[in-house]
Amino acid sequence: MNLDDAYNMMDLLLDEADLPYFSSEEKHKFLGLSISDFINMHYEKMTSDEDSRRALAGCIDWQNFFIPPAKIIDGTAIYHNSYPAMSLVYPDTTATDRVGYFKYGNGYVLPKQHLYVLSLGVSYYNYDDIIDPSTGLSFSGVTSDDIVFTDVVSIKNKSTRDYYEDSYSKDPFHKSDIKNPHWSYIENRIVISGGVKSIRYINMQVITLPTVNQAFSESTYDNSTAPAFLTFTEHYQTQIIQAAVGKMSQHIDLHN
Repeated sequence: MNLDDAYNMMDLLLDEADLPYFSSEEKHKFLGLSISDFINMHYEKMTSDEDSRRALAGCIDWQNFFIPPAKIIDGTAIYHNSYPAMSLVYPDTTATDRVGYFKYGNGYVLPKQHLYVLSLGVSYYNYDDIIDPSTGLSFSGVTSDDIVFTDVVSIKNKSTRDYYEDSYSKDPFHKSDIKNPHWSYIENRIVISGGVKSIRYINMQVITLPTVNQAFSESTYDNSTAPAFLTFTEHYQTQIIQAAVGKMSQHIDLHN
């Protein structure tokens, strides 16, 4: 079902309920509100409810970021003369509404359409064997073949309060390190703590908020030029439309 089909169905439901005419712009706004409510409702239940997992299937996205070995060796990704960092490979010029960028080394600035992180994993490289700490550049004679990567490690979320408390704690059991990494939401960024200078790869599974145009698209996975990312199936599109019409009815009641 495309957006025009959605508008036509809304007109039909509005007419059946004897509600007044709404412009396309107004219908667009109410659909946007209903999409947000739909995702939030199903996100709360998706760990235990199959229908909720299916409802959000189109909103789940994998985002991968990595520093190419050549940039580790040649120094083109050196942050503050210290270590190769994501912010040199993925600056703000690479960002979109769906995919963010990195700042201050490895702090991921959230894109506009970001909603939730489902999982976050990182892979490290043998920094101490590759990078001269006095220059931030690779040791003489080291090549890309000398770089060794770890398997991807899933890391847990830590609350903002715990993040700051542990940052100042002298308790080694609370400190984040390469064996005990965490991530936190800090100042509209995802900040990873623990072995930051050795991070070479970051993998995130996230829930992304579709725009109304994306949610009501006829794109399919068979069309390589327009994959069905962020598009709901017609079953869930209909539920969103019905919820939007319900909001319109409430809006009329409030102003009568």
